[in-house]
Amino acid sequence: MQEDKINSNESEGVFNDFIDEKVSDMIDEILNEGNLDTLGDRGSEIIVEIDDIVVPTFSYGDGSEGQGGGGQGPGREGGKIRFNLPFNKFMALLAEKLRLPNLTKEGKGKIKEVSYEFRTFAPVGVILDKKRTFKRSLRTSIGTGTYAPAQGRYDIQFLRRDKRFKVPQRVEKPRFKAVVFYMGDISYSTYGQRLASEKKMVNFIKNWLDFNYGARNVDHRFFVHDVKAYEVQENEFYQVGNIGGTRAAIVFELIYQIAFGEYDTGTTNFYGFYFGDGEIFGSDGQEIVQILKEDICPVFNRIGVVEVFPSQWSKLIVELEKEFVFDRIVRLSRYRSNSDTVLTIKKLFAEPGQE
Repeated sequence: MQEDKINSNESEGVFNDFIDEKVSDMIDEILNEGNLDTLGDRGSEIIVEIDDIVVPTFSYGDGSEGQGGGGQGPGREGGKIRFNLPFNKFMALLAEKLRLPNLTKEGKGKIKEVSYEFRTFAPVGVILDKKRTFKRSLRTSIGTGTYAPAQGRYDIQFLRRDKRFKVPQRVEKPRFKAVVFYMGDISYSTYGQRLASEKKMVNFIKNWLDFNYGARNVDHRFFVHDVKAYEVQENEFYQVGNIGGTRAAIVFELIYQIAFGEYDTGTTNFYGFYFGDGEIFGSDGQEIVQILKEDICPVFNRIGVVEVFPSQWSKLIVELEKEFVFDRIVRLSRYRSNSDTVLTIKKLFAEPGQE
């Protein structure tokens, strides 16, 4: 009887190829349908669910009855297999499909934060480290024999040379390599599906920039405007105001002031993304063009402006296209349906000619 052998390396390779194919299909589905919900929370592992996997049945011996072996696979009768795909692996595959470039990782980031940490200890100082002092005094007392429990001596002498003090040390360290400003129009015309679509795109941008720089190296900040502009928490970014008017230039002016006031512009990577319906009034568009040209573009890596479900009154991109239609820093996109999700992402991040 010839013994059947299974090469574990080969079987593992086939299974890995099968998993890669399933992941590739999942990414294609994201790209075709514009559904970015699969990304989940920022930086978290991606849960991949696969069905219809059946464990094979192997036969041993000469093929006669009663000499078979095997088992029912988890894919039968609606069974599923779930596994976690590392976030970085998933984003790398997605970036490869989208042909997105690696982003600049240079720069030290936010203006140095100065703190004083007790990293060293010395025989002189202001703050006595009681624990270290006691340990040294105990060792000295044991050595001199004043502390000898076996002989009934329990005296611990605290000598000057045994004292240890906490000594503060000045520490300067950069906080962030990159900062991202998300800007949103919360005037009365922004509601419902617009906000849901904005949330999907913001979620991808956060994941993509965290993937490039590392989650702990990116400062994500959120700003909204109607007739005024102000910074908000992320959850407030998707809430609608009740004021009918809108003026977008003020939010661009605000992030410019914060960029120059709170960060080292020579070493920080700046990103800004604006989402709104694109309805502007008066000289608002011309003011945005001026702020971008004179203030923001000289120091920002990327500015993205997205009109979400634009209407016949949406004129923001019309104004910006007069100056930035083929610009490397300022990227413009009209998001008319979920099918435009991937196109918008490529316009925001892909190299010119790769959109």
